[in-house]
Amino acid sequence: MKHLVFALIAVTSLHLTLQAEDPVHQKTIVPQGKAGLGKKIFVEKGCYKCHTVKDTELPKIEVDPTYAIPLGEQDHAGWTRDQYGAAIMNPNHTVAEEYRILMMTLGDHFKAENSPMPSFNEFLTISDLINLATFLSELP
Repeated sequence: MKHLVFALIAVTSLHLTLQAEDPVHQKTIVPQGKAGLGKKIFVEKGCYKCHTVKDTELPKIEVDPTYAIPLGEQDHAGWTRDQYGAAIMNPNHTVAEEYRILMMTLGDHFKAENSPMPSFNEFLTISDLINLATFLSELP
């Protein structure tokens, strides 16, 4: 009986641990916003000057493909509102590996650990962040 109780506790603990690691069971922090408003903020704040968005009409600007960061594809495919929200609020949270390598090659260790993206904390309201994260998370 003692072994049965121990086995039951072990299986329950394992189930809860796996469930906590499963993204389907994790609670979303950034609520659903309005993607249309998020696109407007993306343009107003100048995000399109450094980021490209496939199949989305944005103001025309010449962005060097070497420096343009595509959103909604490749490295950002499947990103959630929470992931985009964290990247916007703390750009140094996720720095592209290609950028790190380039900066290390140039000998700039400070830039290698810090994103070239500025902080928008003082320029975005909570609603702006929610709508922007929603727009980005719904990209194809």
